Amino acid sequence: MRSRRPIPSSRHIAVLALGLSLLVGCRERAPSRPDVILITLDTTRADHIGSYGYERDITPEMDRFAEDAVLYRRAWSTSAWTLPAHASIFTGKYPTSHGAHSNATSGDATLADALKHPVLRQFRVNRLGEEQVTLAELLRDAGYETAAFVGGPWLSPAFGLLQGYAVMDATVASIAGRSGDKLTRRAIAWIRDVPPERPLHLLINYFDAHAPYAPPPPYDDLPRAKARLSIKQEDVNRGQPFLPHQRAAYIARYDGEIRFIDHHFGLLLDALRETGRYDEAMIIVVADHGESFGEHGLMGHSRWLYEEVLRVPLIIRFPGGRDAGEEIQEPVSVVDLLPLIGREVRLSMPGGLEGVPVGHRDLVLAESYRSRYAVGNWGPRFDRDLTAGIHWPWKLVLTDRGMPEFYRLDEDPDELINRAGDATEVDLREALKLAREALEPPKGVSLPEDVSPETHQRLRSLGYVE
Repeated sequence: MRSRRPIPSSRHIAVLALGLSLLVGCRERAPSRPDVILITLDTTRADHIGSYGYERDITPEMDRFAEDAVLYRRAWSTSAWTLPAHASIFTGKYPTSHGAHSNATSGDATLADALKHPVLRQFRVNRLGEEQVTLAELLRDAGYETAAFVGGPWLSPAFGLLQGYAVMDATVASIAGRSGDKLTRRAIAWIRDVPPERPLHLLINYFDAHAPYAPPPPYDDLPRAKARLSIKQEDVNRGQPFLPHQRAAYIARYDGEIRFIDHHFGLLLDALRETGRYDEAMIIVVADHGESFGEHGLMGHSRWLYEEVLRVPLIIRFPGGRDAGEEIQEPVSVVDLLPLIGREVRLSMPGGLEGVPVGHRDLVLAESYRSRYAVGNWGPRFDRDLTAGIHWPWKLVLTDRGMPEFYRLDEDPDELINRAGDATEVDLREALKLAREALEPPKGVSLPEDVSPETHQRLRSLGYVE
């Protein structure tokens, strides 16, 4: 583990940005291009996986895989919900830069576009623009066969995330998504149909751990997994007490869903071995975000940036099992995945990437934008934009409406002691401001009409809007 460096100055950040293009090409590369398997675990907390210390034995397949891979102990998402987080994984950019995030009044797409559900038109977003370059497009252009098998509605083609996939198995008919067993069967059939001499890129998005938490038999046998759910998510977020027995019932169902995913993940790995593709493949397992179960009086995700939703599992098996069993303590972001894959498979990278090589990340960023859907369901507490900056072990969360939050994560991992006003906050606030100023939003992204004049001026000063 490296020692903690001082919070970066503006000069440090500028030098780092200028040097990224040189760092991308400096590593030894394999002589041939490996298969790239990307498994995204929607809504899956890192601390509910055995390799990350969870005591309940629900992930035996992932834990065995981790022994044959590299485990990243401190990995964060860029957002607390699916669309912007996946867009960051696919583009190597933060939500401000790729543009696929909530836009309460003038977003160009809704869940209704994917699900034919008129009520969901209130949740408006900006889709990922065609000008953004994705991992699948880069691999397709490099001669890879590409296919995506999608469980969740936000990865519907309506939202632009599947650019570059020749096969888009994303027929999602419900906000509850599609079951992981169907995705696994179809993905395995596709793998077996690809000629062995052709490199492939496979995306599987497992959505089962997302609400409504309904694990199928026999994965519904954990204690209290069949108990009646006597409180709703929105009631918790409106301030109703979340009693221990109510939380236990939700956790049991959630863990049952993770067990179900884990089983099918194991079947996928078996198929890769049977087809001779496992040993030399690059296999990435990552979550887009986690889930709250009563922490900070909250349940669910999307409108806050606490660790239970931002910290994600990240496990990577490199071709040939290189560095198997290693644990990385340096902070990483999901935006670092695209350049990491690019270096491994010798891709020519597009400009504007915000990911950096492992060991070179001084500041982790995360963003969340207001949406009327959340405000309407949970109340005005969530009518705000948030930005988080993490310079280990410090974390600062800024809001355009309300007080900042400042935590020391190594001593206070549950974020219970707000140290706002501490002298260290000033340095991190300045570093976060500089990092945000360096982000370049896509052309044509407009500001929601309900933003206050004060917020508009603040965003203008940071270069977010004209």
